[in-house]
Amino acid sequence: MKPNFWIYFDNQEQRKTAASLIAFGAEVFKRAKSIKEIDTLKSIKHDLDNKTTHPKDTNISEFIFEYLIDCIRFLIFFENYMKAELIVRNYCVHFIDKNYPGFKDLAKNQYSRPISLKEINEIENFIIHRENKILNHPAIKDKTIGIKELIGSEQYYSNYEFGTSMLDIISKFNSFRNRLHFFESIEYQISKDFLSSLIAMNDFVDRIIRDRIKYNAP
Repeated sequence: MKPNFWIYFDNQEQRKTAASLIAFGAEVFKRAKSIKEIDTLKSIKHDLDNKTTHPKDTNISEFIFEYLIDCIRFLIFFENYMKAELIVRNYCVHFIDKNYPGFKDLAKNQYSRPISLKEINEIENFIIHRENKILNHPAIKDKTIGIKELIGSEQYYSNYEFGTSMLDIISKFNSFRNRLHFFESIEYQISKDFLSSLIAMNDFVDRIIRDRIKYNAP
C-alpha cells in the first residue's frame, strides 16, 4: 500500500496535523518523571548541596532509573513540535527518495535544509484522490526526518520559536540517548544546569500549548 500524505493537502490539513503532533508530544513530555516531580528534584538538590542527603539516596535512584525514558519523552515533544512548524510552512518532513528519477539533488539537499512541497511538485506532481482523501507521491518515503536533520542547520532551526540555548539542551539530551548503548552506567547529575534545562523546556512546552490554537485557526 502506498503511503498517504494527505497531511500536506492544504493549509487546513497542515494545521490540523500540526496541532495533533504538538498535543501528543506535550502529553508525552508532561509524563516525564523529572517534569512531574521537578519540585522534588529541587528539594533533593538543596539537600545534596547542604549534605543532608546521600547521592545514593533511594529517591535519587528513582529519577536515575527513569532518566533515559524521560530523555526520550523530551525528544518526542521537540521532534513533533519542529515537524509541526515545518508542516505549516509547507515543507515536507518525509524523506525524499534519492533513487527516484529527478529527485537525487532534493534528497541530498534535505539533509541541510527543508524541502518545500512546491519544489517537489515542480519536478513531479502529487497524485490527488480527493474523494478518498489520499495524496501520493512516488518520490516521497514513508519515513520522516529525525532530530539530526531537524536541528542540523540554521535553515531548519530558523523555523522554530526557540533560540540557540534550547538547541543546546535538545542536542544534549539527544546525545545522551544516542550514546546510551555504550555506557556501563547511566550519566545522571542533579545540577543547577540540569534543573535550569528542565525549567526552560517545561516553560517552552507550556507556551506552545497555550499558543497551539493558532494551528487550528481558519
